Amino acid sequence: MEAYTFHEGALPSGVSLDFEPALFNRHAFLLLQATTGWLSFYLLDHKRNRAVASIHVHVENRTARSPLKAPFGSVEFSHRIKPKMLFDFFQFVEARMIAMEVCEIFIKNPPRAYSPEGLALLETCLLNQGYVVSEAETGAVLQVSDRRYPDVIRHTEKLRLRQAHRAGLHFRQVPPSDLEVLFNFIAGCHAEKGYVLSISFERLRTAVQSFPDHYLLFALAEDERMVAASVYIRVKRDILYNFLVNHLKWHNQLSPRTLLLQ
Repeated sequence: MEAYTFHEGALPSGVSLDFEPALFNRHAFLLLQATTGWLSFYLLDHKRNRAVASIHVHVENRTARSPLKAPFGSVEFSHRIKPKMLFDFFQFVEARMIAMEVCEIFIKNPPRAYSPEGLALLETCLLNQGYVVSEAETGAVLQVSDRRYPDVIRHTEKLRLRQAHRAGLHFRQVPPSDLEVLFNFIAGCHAEKGYVLSISFERLRTAVQSFPDHYLLFALAEDERMVAASVYIRVKRDILYNFLVNHLKWHNQLSPRTLLLQ
């Protein structure tokens, strides 16, 4: 560890990250969640002037959270990092939390599919540090490859895909200027089905305005009427997150989501 040191605070000048940070862990996105209360920690490789690990936590009422209001936060690290280094980094962060009289630390990891080997290592490190799983969420991941979309979905979904095409539903990308129309459509579909939206329009609009290249809006229409819509977030260069999606209830038999995903 002679060439490595722990650092608390902003990333030092002249030091770059040895990994691509997720959008949700970028400084500007942290400030969208809360303008104060953030602590940042880094593991620095001085030989290469790189940070090989980082975590950002929000501390309030003796509770630390990573993230505060985002799909995930947690530790991000370079593929070069060794298990012992990651373990020691966690011990450093915990020691600082204890010094600040923090009683609880909540960490939400990204989906395992984002980095199977890296997140397996991270989970092992957390468990060995005494962390426990307080909540587990289900999800679905579609690997984008050279295989055709109809070849990677179930037979029943293929049938619905054909029905949607025959119904004449057409796809379009929605400009950011129509964000409120798209949001209200999704909100209405949620309300019709008894769902609760996880974000307000004001918060979503601020995020889209702050990161216009990271928010993509899509819709399906029948003639000129919107029947399905989605908001995607480019989390990393090669990861697109289906953040909000819904469709008109009376189009259930067509399963517009299947066509929207295609």
